[in-house]
Amino acid sequence: MNVNFLHNNEIREKYLKNFVVKETSFGKVFGSPYTFLYLIDGVLFDTSVSAWAYLLCQKLKNVEWKKKIFLTHSHYDHLGGVSVIQSLLGKIEVYANSYVAKVLNSKTALEIIKKFDDYDSEEIKKFHEIDNVGFDSFIIDFLFNFDNFDNNDYFFIEGINVIYTPGHTKDTVSYYIPQYNSLVMSESMGVPNYRFTFVLPEFLTSYGLYVKSFERLKNLVLDNKISNFLLPHIMYFEYFSDVKDFIKLSEISLSMYVKQILGFLEKVGVNKDMVVEKADLKNGDPEIIDLKIRDVFNMVLDGFYVKYELSQPLYGFEANVTAQIRTIIKELL
Repeated sequence: MNVNFLHNNEIREKYLKNFVVKETSFGKVFGSPYTFLYLIDGVLFDTSVSAWAYLLCQKLKNVEWKKKIFLTHSHYDHLGGVSVIQSLLGKIEVYANSYVAKVLNSKTALEIIKKFDDYDSEEIKKFHEIDNVGFDSFIIDFLFNFDNFDNNDYFFIEGINVIYTPGHTKDTVSYYIPQYNSLVMSESMGVPNYRFTFVLPEFLTSYGLYVKSFERLKNLVLDNKISNFLLPHIMYFEYFSDVKDFIKLSEISLSMYVKQILGFLEKVGVNKDMVVEKADLKNGDPEIIDLKIRDVFNMVLDGFYVKYELSQPLYGFEANVTAQIRTIIKELL
């Protein structure tokens, strides 16, 4: 398959070159469309990867804040920089879903986080002078325990509503800060392309829970007329009308995306009669099954990554889409 990724790479490089600080009505925004980090009422939300966190620390040295980090979930580009911030700025309190602690106790998970953190950080170092930093595991000081999603469990701490929004990952949480009319929602409702013509869905562990979390956040946004809608990548919004446009586009994109992948699966010969537990397939050699999923990924690559000029690194995009394909096989075939 011959696909030209030149434009996608140019977009990404443009984002990686810039790390700025913006003052807003709700707080400070650090970074660029590669990764936005938010400091609201003295609390930092997520850290990105270790190299991005190093650049963040150069800015935070001159800022008064509570030295508290609230993590949205356990992906490398959200918690990869925690240990860097702790090493450069001293004692930092970390808050996260209790499941994140389980991830940090998994040797396999730590190896994956470190691998991807190294990939991203090496890209960033091409454009910035950064000391020799990298991902290291860390201790979470305050754990949010959610035992029953159906009960709409949430925590209220430091003026923040902590809302369990699984689906992107098992441990994803969103943060609603009423005082600043702000919602930090990670990828719980997707990530837009830079032209704002498509919102990439982000259900990696469960399509059903992703939709449920999406609806929960949608109702929260509409009921409270939330104007500060804070995504981690590509863009954020400060007007309620723009937030409503995002929700509408995200819903349209989700429906189209799932329909397309179901069509791709049918095209390569994967159907409900082949589905068994954990989205594995029967009636075929495992290597052949992996090839079928790879074929579907290539179709997604051409039909979405290139078409909508997405800037996520290919290694991350492939890992995410492969997880989504298996989720669709498991839940929707």
